[in-house]
Amino acid sequence: MVDSKLLEGLKIIFKHGPRDKEIKGIAYDSRLVKKDFLFVAVRGFAVNGHDYIKDAVNRGATVVVAEHPVKKTDLRQFGIEEEPTFVCVPDSREALALISAAFYGHPSDSLSLIGITGTNGKTTTSFITKSIIDSGGENAGLLGTICYMTGDRTTNAFNTTPESLDLQRYLSEMTDNKLEYAVMEVSSHALALKRVQGCSFKVAAFTNFTQDHLDFHGTMDEYFKAKSRLFNYLDADGTAVLNRDDKRVRTMARKLNCNVITFGIEEGAMIRAENIRESGARGKGQGAREGAFGMSFDVKTPEGGFEINSSFIGRFNVFNILTSIGIANALGFNEDIIRQGIKDAKPVDGRFENIDEGQNFLCIVDYAHTEDALTKLIEEARAITGKRIITVFGCGGDRDRSKRPIMGAVATELSDMVVITSDNPRTEDPDEIIRDIVKGVKKNNYTVQPGREDAIKEAIAMAREGDTVLIAGKGHENYQEIKGVRHHFSDKEILKKEIKKRLAVSG
Repeated sequence: MVDSKLLEGLKIIFKHGPRDKEIKGIAYDSRLVKKDFLFVAVRGFAVNGHDYIKDAVNRGATVVVAEHPVKKTDLRQFGIEEEPTFVCVPDSREALALISAAFYGHPSDSLSLIGITGTNGKTTTSFITKSIIDSGGENAGLLGTICYMTGDRTTNAFNTTPESLDLQRYLSEMTDNKLEYAVMEVSSHALALKRVQGCSFKVAAFTNFTQDHLDFHGTMDEYFKAKSRLFNYLDADGTAVLNRDDKRVRTMARKLNCNVITFGIEEGAMIRAENIRESGARGKGQGAREGAFGMSFDVKTPEGGFEINSSFIGRFNVFNILTSIGIANALGFNEDIIRQGIKDAKPVDGRFENIDEGQNFLCIVDYAHTEDALTKLIEEARAITGKRIITVFGCGGDRDRSKRPIMGAVATELSDMVVITSDNPRTEDPDEIIRDIVKGVKKNNYTVQPGREDAIKEAIAMAREGDTVLIAGKGHENYQEIKGVRHHFSDKEILKKEIKKRLAVSG
């Protein structure tokens, strides 16, 4: 591979040094540079890659892409004898994405790439969509909040959407493993930071839009603009799948110059759910519905209609299933494959996950960390619970502060009892975060327990037969980030331990 090929399509402001060089790899972290690598200096939130150009060159980078020129006088300062090629671009993040796609041979062109964006529901929708594709006898890779699945291996996810270089490598692994489909969660951060530049999507879906990430985007309008950028990467014959029941999302149907499929529960959606029937609790809890978790409903489509049976529960999951049906419809999967794929799909780790150790009350772990998601979580718990709702939640540090009092209001208004605690405080003071939450409380039905393990312990201690305990915010995560350091912590592990302790005492 020569750099002239990799640089095609870039907006180059300034360039000097030898034009054609064999490039053996790409890095945006100077510590990962090896001989004959191309290094892209990216301005991060904590670290500026331009400060590490010297380190990258000393480690063997023969091409450097940066947002400001590096001249021969700088080379002497670096103590470098062999002249590397320096390329100056206006946006090194965009350059990294385009160079990475070229280096790996534009793998998205060989895949039916499916992008799913939205404030909530991306993860569950991606797993349901993969299950439908698998039921059709095809193999699909998956990239999202929980894990990255490339056909030959599964790794834990670091970001919902990987950095562009890593993303292209994962897509390349999928093509190497003869996968035909790739399902990808696409976050607003990834879209704003151009991580999916160079990707070509067959289908792009928008699940819903509510408040989140205003610490990064600033306003709801900017947040929506970021989400909407996904549809700029659709193939010429690609399809947009949109939630018609969401007022903001449905406005896009008139603006997009592509195939559009809408879904929802309200009249007017092309794919619509009717006659929703749920069962949601164990028989042990008095006052709760009997039977296993699950639901069924009828789906109306332009071609007719069919019945869906699923082990998922909750109105929010009706929308996740409808999104997946819209995606499958766009990809040409038939009714039988869609029905089987949804039936086979299992509840996702940390998404309305029932923790059952034999106790006589329900315990649910969920990733809900926005006002909308927390509202839907508590409302669904109310629908399947005959007695009290006890909610444990906190808010993450170094993130949107404006949603903290709103979540405090939702939790105390909709729950019978609330234990306010820490989530991932990161570099913030946990007590300060809790004070922000308490500013919004609506009732005096809460306690404060900064230690998350102590908060879970308190909730289990106060639970009575037939109650439901909700542990919200972290879901599948197995760490707690405090003062910038990640420590092992799993809501599920703590919950199971505390339930077993209680059962042992009660005999």
